[in-house]
Amino acid sequence: MATGNVRRKNAKSSKGSAITRSKTMTRPTKRAVNAIRKAVKKHKAKRVTQVVRPRVVYAADYGLMTAFHHMQRASVVISLMKKGTGEDLKELLGRGVKLYRKAMEGEDQNKFVLRAIGVLRAAEHLSLAGLYAARQKHKQKVVSPSPAWLEKFIAEADRRLEKIQHAERGKGTDLFPVTVELLRQAEDSDHDAQLAYELAMAADALCFALENGL
Repeated sequence: MATGNVRRKNAKSSKGSAITRSKTMTRPTKRAVNAIRKAVKKHKAKRVTQVVRPRVVYAADYGLMTAFHHMQRASVVISLMKKGTGEDLKELLGRGVKLYRKAMEGEDQNKFVLRAIGVLRAAEHLSLAGLYAARQKHKQKVVSPSPAWLEKFIAEADRRLEKIQHAERGKGTDLFPVTVELLRQAEDSDHDAQLAYELAMAADALCFALENGL
Protein backbone atom coordinates (compact mmCIF):
# COMPACT_ATOMS: atom_id res chain seq x y z
CA MET A 1 0.00 0.00 0.00
CA ALA A 2 2.83 2.35 0.91
CA THR A 3 4.57 1.38 -2.26
CA GLY A 4 1.42 2.34 -4.21
CA ASN A 5 1.26 5.77 -2.54
CA VAL A 6 4.90 6.42 -3.33
CA ARG A 7 4.33 5.43 -6.97
CA ARG A 8 1.35 7.79 -7.29
CA LYS A 9 3.31 10.61 -5.63
CA ASN A 10 6.22 10.01 -7.97
CA ALA A 11 3.87 9.92 -10.98
CA LYS A 12 2.15 13.16 -9.89
CA SER A 13 5.47 14.81 -9.25
CA SER A 14 6.79 13.65 -12.61
CA LYS A 15 3.63 14.92 -14.42
CA GLY A 16 3.81 18.27 -12.70
CA SER A 17 7.45 18.72 -13.56
CA ALA A 18 6.71 17.80 -17.23
CA ILE A 19 3.98 20.46 -17.47
CA THR A 20 6.26 22.99 -15.86
CA ARG A 21 9.05 22.12 -18.27
CA SER A 22 6.64 22.32 -21.19
CA LYS A 23 5.37 25.78 -20.17
CA THR A 24 8.89 26.97 -19.64
CA MET A 25 10.10 25.67 -23.00
CA THR A 26 7.14 27.01 -25.06
CA ARG A 27 6.74 30.39 -23.37
CA PRO A 28 7.52 33.05 -26.01
CA THR A 29 10.07 35.71 -25.26
CA LYS A 30 9.09 39.38 -24.87
CA ARG A 31 10.58 40.16 -28.28
CA ALA A 32 8.53 37.37 -29.88
CA VAL A 33 5.33 38.62 -28.20
CA ASN A 34 5.94 42.15 -29.49
CA ALA A 35 6.60 40.81 -32.99
CA ILE A 36 3.35 38.83 -32.93
CA ARG A 37 1.39 41.86 -31.71
CA LYS A 38 2.84 44.01 -34.48
CA ALA A 39 2.01 41.38 -37.11
CA VAL A 40 -1.60 41.08 -35.88
CA LYS A 41 -1.98 44.86 -35.75
CA LYS A 42 -0.58 45.20 -39.28
CA HIS A 43 -2.91 42.46 -40.56
CA LYS A 44 -5.96 44.13 -38.99
CA ALA A 45 -4.97 47.51 -40.42
CA LYS A 46 -4.59 45.94 -43.87
CA ARG A 47 -8.05 44.34 -43.64
CA VAL A 48 -9.61 47.65 -42.55
CA THR A 49 -7.85 49.43 -45.42
CA GLN A 50 -9.14 46.88 -47.90
CA VAL A 51 -12.71 47.24 -46.64
CA VAL A 52 -12.82 51.02 -46.22
CA ARG A 53 -10.81 52.07 -49.27
CA PRO A 54 -13.25 53.22 -51.99
CA ARG A 55 -13.04 51.06 -55.08
CA VAL A 56 -12.09 52.86 -58.26
CA VAL A 57 -14.96 52.51 -60.71
CA TYR A 58 -13.73 52.03 -64.24
CA ALA A 59 -15.79 52.59 -67.36
CA ALA A 60 -15.92 48.86 -67.96
CA ASP A 61 -17.66 48.24 -64.63
CA TYR A 62 -20.91 49.85 -65.70
CA GLY A 63 -20.02 50.89 -69.22
CA LEU A 64 -20.84 47.59 -70.87
CA MET A 65 -24.32 47.56 -69.36
CA THR A 66 -24.87 51.20 -70.41
CA ALA A 67 -23.74 50.45 -73.96
CA PHE A 68 -25.92 47.33 -74.02
CA HIS A 69 -29.04 49.30 -73.04
CA HIS A 70 -28.42 51.99 -75.69
CA MET A 71 -27.86 49.26 -78.27
CA GLN A 72 -31.06 47.41 -77.44
CA ARG A 73 -33.21 50.54 -77.38
CA ALA A 74 -31.81 51.72 -80.71
CA SER A 75 -32.40 48.27 -82.22
CA VAL A 76 -36.02 48.18 -81.09
CA VAL A 77 -36.79 51.67 -82.44
CA ILE A 78 -35.04 51.00 -85.75
CA SER A 79 -37.11 47.83 -86.13
CA LEU A 80 -40.24 50.03 -86.24
CA MET A 81 -39.00 52.00 -89.23
CA LYS A 82 -40.33 51.33 -92.70
CA LYS A 83 -38.45 48.84 -94.84
CA GLY A 84 -35.78 50.47 -96.99
CA THR A 85 -35.40 53.50 -94.72
CA GLY A 86 -32.77 54.47 -92.17
CA GLU A 87 -29.84 52.69 -93.86
CA ASP A 88 -27.31 55.21 -92.50
CA LEU A 89 -28.74 54.73 -89.05
CA LYS A 90 -28.49 50.95 -89.30
CA GLU A 91 -24.86 51.33 -90.36
CA LEU A 92 -24.16 53.53 -87.32
CA LEU A 93 -25.80 50.94 -85.08
CA GLY A 94 -23.64 48.25 -86.69
CA ARG A 95 -20.50 50.24 -85.90
CA GLY A 96 -21.61 50.59 -82.31
CA VAL A 97 -22.24 46.86 -82.06
CA LYS A 98 -18.70 46.15 -83.34
CA LEU A 99 -17.24 48.46 -80.70
CA TYR A 100 -19.36 46.76 -78.04
CA ARG A 101 -18.07 43.34 -79.12
CA LYS A 102 -14.49 44.64 -78.98
CA ALA A 103 -15.12 45.84 -75.44
CA MET A 104 -16.56 42.42 -74.53
CA GLU A 105 -13.34 40.74 -75.68
CA GLY A 106 -11.55 42.43 -72.80
CA GLU A 107 -8.56 43.87 -74.69
CA ASP A 108 -8.39 47.65 -74.09
CA GLN A 109 -11.89 47.28 -72.67
CA ASN A 110 -12.18 50.77 -71.17
CA LYS A 111 -11.17 52.39 -74.45
CA PHE A 112 -13.67 50.50 -76.59
CA VAL A 113 -16.56 50.66 -74.13
CA LEU A 114 -16.46 54.48 -74.05
CA ARG A 115 -16.55 54.63 -77.83
CA ALA A 116 -19.36 52.08 -77.93
CA ILE A 117 -21.41 54.12 -75.46
CA GLY A 118 -21.06 57.24 -77.60
CA VAL A 119 -21.94 55.60 -80.92
CA LEU A 120 -24.82 53.51 -79.54
CA ARG A 121 -26.29 56.43 -77.62
CA ALA A 122 -26.16 58.48 -80.82
CA ALA A 123 -27.90 55.65 -82.69
CA GLU A 124 -30.61 55.58 -80.04
CA HIS A 125 -31.30 59.32 -80.22
CA LEU A 126 -31.19 59.38 -84.02
CA SER A 127 -33.56 56.42 -84.22
CA LEU A 128 -35.96 58.29 -81.95
CA ALA A 129 -35.58 61.43 -84.07
CA GLY A 130 -36.36 59.42 -87.23
CA LEU A 131 -39.35 57.73 -85.66
CA TYR A 132 -40.56 61.03 -84.25
CA ALA A 133 -40.31 62.72 -87.65
CA ALA A 134 -42.20 59.83 -89.27
CA ARG A 135 -44.98 59.94 -86.67
CA GLN A 136 -45.50 63.67 -86.31
CA LYS A 137 -49.26 63.33 -86.54
CA HIS A 138 -49.17 61.62 -83.11
CA LYS A 139 -47.27 64.35 -81.27
CA GLN A 140 -49.02 66.23 -78.51
CA LYS A 141 -50.41 69.69 -79.26
CA VAL A 142 -48.66 71.49 -76.41
CA VAL A 143 -46.21 74.36 -76.14
CA SER A 144 -42.58 73.37 -75.51
CA PRO A 145 -40.59 74.91 -72.64
CA SER A 146 -37.98 77.58 -73.21
CA PRO A 147 -35.15 76.25 -75.41
CA ALA A 148 -32.53 78.41 -73.66
CA TRP A 149 -30.88 75.43 -71.96
CA LEU A 150 -30.71 73.55 -75.29
CA GLU A 151 -28.97 76.53 -76.92
CA LYS A 152 -26.32 76.43 -74.19
CA PHE A 153 -26.02 72.66 -74.60
CA ILE A 154 -25.45 72.99 -78.36
CA ALA A 155 -22.92 75.81 -77.84
CA GLU A 156 -20.97 73.68 -75.34
CA ALA A 157 -20.96 70.69 -77.72
CA ASP A 158 -19.71 72.99 -80.46
CA ARG A 159 -16.80 74.14 -78.25
CA ARG A 160 -15.91 70.52 -77.49
CA LEU A 161 -15.83 69.72 -81.21
CA GLU A 162 -13.47 72.65 -81.83
CA LYS A 163 -11.00 71.19 -79.33
CA ILE A 164 -10.84 67.81 -81.09
CA GLN A 165 -11.20 69.05 -84.66
CA HIS A 166 -7.57 68.34 -85.57
CA ALA A 167 -7.02 65.37 -83.25
CA GLU A 168 -5.84 62.08 -84.71
CA ARG A 169 -8.67 59.64 -85.19
CA GLY A 170 -9.02 55.98 -86.05
CA LYS A 171 -12.24 54.92 -87.72
CA GLY A 172 -14.26 57.96 -86.68
CA THR A 173 -12.91 60.38 -89.27
CA ASP A 174 -16.19 60.42 -91.20
CA LEU A 175 -18.22 60.91 -88.01
CA PHE A 176 -16.75 64.32 -87.19
CA PRO A 177 -18.56 66.15 -90.03
CA VAL A 178 -21.71 64.13 -89.23
CA THR A 179 -21.58 65.44 -85.65
CA VAL A 180 -21.14 69.02 -86.85
CA GLU A 181 -24.10 68.60 -89.20
CA LEU A 182 -26.28 67.21 -86.41
CA LEU A 183 -25.58 70.28 -84.28
CA ARG A 184 -26.48 72.53 -87.22
CA GLN A 185 -29.75 70.67 -87.73
CA ALA A 186 -30.51 70.90 -84.01
CA GLU A 187 -30.07 74.68 -84.18
CA ASP A 188 -32.34 74.86 -87.25
CA SER A 189 -35.02 72.76 -85.54
CA ASP A 190 -36.00 75.44 -83.04
CA HIS A 191 -39.57 75.18 -84.32
CA ASP A 192 -39.64 71.56 -83.11
CA ALA A 193 -38.21 71.26 -79.61
CA GLN A 194 -38.34 67.45 -79.44
CA LEU A 195 -36.54 66.92 -82.75
CA ALA A 196 -33.92 69.51 -81.78
CA TYR A 197 -33.39 67.69 -78.48
CA GLU A 198 -32.87 64.27 -80.10
CA LEU A 199 -30.46 65.69 -82.70
CA ALA A 200 -28.47 67.61 -80.08
CA MET A 201 -28.23 64.53 -77.86
CA ALA A 202 -27.05 62.44 -80.79
CA ALA A 203 -24.37 65.04 -81.59
CA ASP A 204 -23.29 65.10 -77.94
CA ALA A 205 -23.00 61.30 -77.92
CA LEU A 206 -20.87 61.20 -81.07
CA CYS A 207 -18.72 64.01 -79.69
CA PHE A 208 -18.17 61.86 -76.59
CA ALA A 209 -17.06 58.93 -78.75
CA LEU A 210 -14.70 61.17 -80.75
CA GLU A 211 -13.23 62.62 -77.54
CA ASN A 212 -12.38 59.06 -76.54
CA GLY A 213 -10.35 58.37 -79.66
CA LEU A 214 -12.91 57.08 -82.16
